[in-house]
Amino acid sequence: MDIKRWKVMLAVDDYGSFTRAGEALGYTQSGVTQMMKALEKEVGFSLFIKGKKGAVLTPEAQSLIPSVRALLSADEVVRQEISSLKGTPTGTITIGTYLSCSIHWIPEIIQKFRESHPNIVFKVIEGAEDDLPDWIQERRVDIGFLSHQEGHHFQFLPVMDDELFAVLPKGHHLEGCSSVPMEKFSGAPFVTTEYAPGSDIYRILKEFHIRPDIRFLSINEFSVLSMVEHGLGITILPGLLLRGQTGSFVKRRLEPRSFRRLGLGYSSYDDLSPASRIFLEYAKSFLLDD
Repeated sequence: MDIKRWKVMLAVDDYGSFTRAGEALGYTQSGVTQMMKALEKEVGFSLFIKGKKGAVLTPEAQSLIPSVRALLSADEVVRQEISSLKGTPTGTITIGTYLSCSIHWIPEIIQKFRESHPNIVFKVIEGAEDDLPDWIQERRVDIGFLSHQEGHHFQFLPVMDDELFAVLPKGHHLEGCSSVPMEKFSGAPFVTTEYAPGSDIYRILKEFHIRPDIRFLSINEFSVLSMVEHGLGITILPGLLLRGQTGSFVKRRLEPRSFRRLGLGYSSYDDLSPASRIFLEYAKSFLLDD
């Protein structure tokens, strides 16, 4: 069984394209095509359906994904165990996170960590709030920097409470308030990145039985901030993201004050690779002592 072919299959699934998967892994498009044909011959059925939206896994291939991820995870663990026994820890750690964490937490942590572990490589991918729990459980990422999510089965270590703020365009009629009552969001023009049960904003507003008038859904928080600055609506954003940001907006505390609990998520400590365990212990110490 050729591990490389399975890695390529996952990359094609992640990128939705033979060409983009090849670019990411250092293969030509024709090289990826040949490897996937060989893998299809080995398993005895088609792996991808090519359409307008790119390459999509067949139902049969999709059913293999959990086992394939477990196989590749085990292979990475063995490689890292060997390097650790040789006294030179190496390996790749895949981290999943939100935009706010990737800006303010992760760069500094990785920079400090690599001073003592220069041979460990990081892959950081950003996702939405409802993406990360699935990524952790499916082992698409080794460690997630995320907010606490109810109903998911993975380990979670809380490290900080990040306050959520009302964000208004300058000149808004609520600008003069020292805080914004939750009821003010009821029926108000609202912009956000997502509004689903997995999001912190949904959780907070549902808790107070608030239904905002959602005018725009954007791809990330900075786009939302720009929409607020242009008077397209108001929003709620985390303090971590707003740290150091300036512009044609004002932020006000919510009434009552509201928070999201941020921390480190991982499927199981025993299942982590040696490099991931070293980094997890370092990140715990770094964040809890901050």
